[in-house]
Amino acid sequence: MDRNMLVLALFLITSHAAAEDESEGGRVVPNHDGITAFEAEWDERDFDLAAYFEALPADAATWYQHVQTLSNPWLEGRQPGTRGDELAAEYITFYLDQAGLQPAFTDNDGPSWRQPFDFRLGGQPPIVNDAWLSIGNDRFDRGDDFTVLAPSGAADGRLPLSAAGYAIERGPNGATSFGEDDDFEGRAVLLLRYEPMDEDGQSRWSTTGFSPHAALRPKFKALADRGASAILLVNPMPHTSELATTQSSVGFSRPMGIPVLHVSQHTAEALLRKASGGDTGLSDIEQRANEGVSGALHFPAWRKVEIQTDLEHRPFVTMNVAGVLPGSGDLADEWVVVGGHYDHIGHGYTGSRAPGDDRVHPGADDNASGIATILVLADRLSQAADQGDADRRSLLFIGFSGEEAGLHGSAHFVEDPPIDLDRTNMMLNLDMMGRIRGRSVAMGGTGTAREFAEVLPKAAEPTGLTVMATPSGLGPSDHANFFRADVPVLFLFTGLHDHYHTPEDVAWRVNPEGTLRILDLCERILMEATHRPSAFTFVGSTEGTPARQTGSSVRLGIMPSYTTADEPGVQVDGVSEGTSAAEAGIREGDVIVAWNDESIEGGRDLMKHLRAHSPGDTVVIRVIRDGAPKDINVTLKGQGG
Repeated sequence: MDRNMLVLALFLITSHAAAEDESEGGRVVPNHDGITAFEAEWDERDFDLAAYFEALPADAATWYQHVQTLSNPWLEGRQPGTRGDELAAEYITFYLDQAGLQPAFTDNDGPSWRQPFDFRLGGQPPIVNDAWLSIGNDRFDRGDDFTVLAPSGAADGRLPLSAAGYAIERGPNGATSFGEDDDFEGRAVLLLRYEPMDEDGQSRWSTTGFSPHAALRPKFKALADRGASAILLVNPMPHTSELATTQSSVGFSRPMGIPVLHVSQHTAEALLRKASGGDTGLSDIEQRANEGVSGALHFPAWRKVEIQTDLEHRPFVTMNVAGVLPGSGDLADEWVVVGGHYDHIGHGYTGSRAPGDDRVHPGADDNASGIATILVLADRLSQAADQGDADRRSLLFIGFSGEEAGLHGSAHFVEDPPIDLDRTNMMLNLDMMGRIRGRSVAMGGTGTAREFAEVLPKAAEPTGLTVMATPSGLGPSDHANFFRADVPVLFLFTGLHDHYHTPEDVAWRVNPEGTLRILDLCERILMEATHRPSAFTFVGSTEGTPARQTGSSVRLGIMPSYTTADEPGVQVDGVSEGTSAAEAGIREGDVIVAWNDESIEGGRDLMKHLRAHSPGDTVVIRVIRDGAPKDINVTLKGQGG
């Protein structure tokens, strides 16, 4: 029986025995021998956790200690820019120093373990320091009467008001909300959410919900294209007047650079009555729009709406943490990088949090497991280096931050490396490699060096592992940035699971014993990479990015960018041959912005649409190519294509 299965069985037996004991009730009995003579009763059905770890090599217990510590809720899920981020960086630094490594970077004070950087998260809403909305003597309260939406920009001004109905550029049968001469330059524009409706609030253009014409992004763009200086959105009656929050409105549009507010129905009524001198109310605007009347209403310029939005877009300030094990002899000026990301998603800041769930995401497998492996390897290889003076390449061990938000840490490292990337023999990436089941492990990048075909089988054979090899050097982790810099890469991964990016990715689910085999494999690969006289020969893999298990029955076949998350849409960094995307003509560099006229703000939106389709479905994907929109008909293929 596998040792992990044995542990589980013993745990279940113990739990059952404990339950039986508890059913008898607790009791107090006299101890006549004194407290120091106490010795607990022992039952062979009990599981001795200490004996389990004592039976393993010391590295297993050390590795598990690292995973437990880094995934402790005290570190708040290691979100960049938080106290937990700082604590994790201090922890990594301590053990790199303990292993005898040297700081990898320099700053104004000299050698440093840290490489500071900052990044912005695509779709991250602004911080609203203050906001003001009034007309005449009527002032409205933020939160009750209006909210600031995520696409908003900062501004302070007094603007005349216009009303643009549903602000639809072009609907069925040529319907439009605009007149030929509509110009909103220097004006605040009120628009209705959704699309023309009947008296029951049902769409006139769709029998199921609303049509794509109700999407807000093209409405906001239509107003901005006509010069609007502020946008005021209102839910039409009889729909709820509940206001969207700054956070919940992230997907409404890309940043507009002008105030974008969501106003309540009573606020819209007051604004319209004041601006029109009492002649026009919200019901009048709705009636015109529902009847399909084109052309905006422009109210007198001297009746102004006062709008102020004081906003702040704070970047995430974080750091990479790295140490160097100097090489020796003729190879000392060449490099091998061992890396993995230490950050995780905190309480779900990248969008993984379920509504109303504010729990910490511990990130034991993702990626305390990788950092734990790096720390153990740093110690192993440092000890091995002390035992000889052979020619040996220098090793850099690094924990990246900002990976979960878009591979920002590794991108920053590659852009500003403290080492010569042209003299870097390989990069080994360790990400989510703590949940090995059986004796199989996945390895990406196996086709990125000509010599890997010979080196890897020799390294794997003594470990007893079955290595599932994938040639591509691309993928959703930090090695992809090194591959793009023409560095051979290997990526070790034990597979996705149901606890990925959830609060259930906790330390007791990892596999210390199984990971020892991976540690041994890594050590053998690194010894070869550091000691072989000739460098590995980089090969730009021609194999496409492998299909990833995503819960979808179809596959598009693109490699999304993980370093351009500050703009809405999904940028295509690569297209796999023979896939839906390749056959339809989607190209590297395209930015996917819509799916059947529904906006795509990021990868989460794209996956939602993929999961809703079956092989053989045809969809229209809109991309931005060379600055211009282009609609592409795509016939979706199954996961194998």
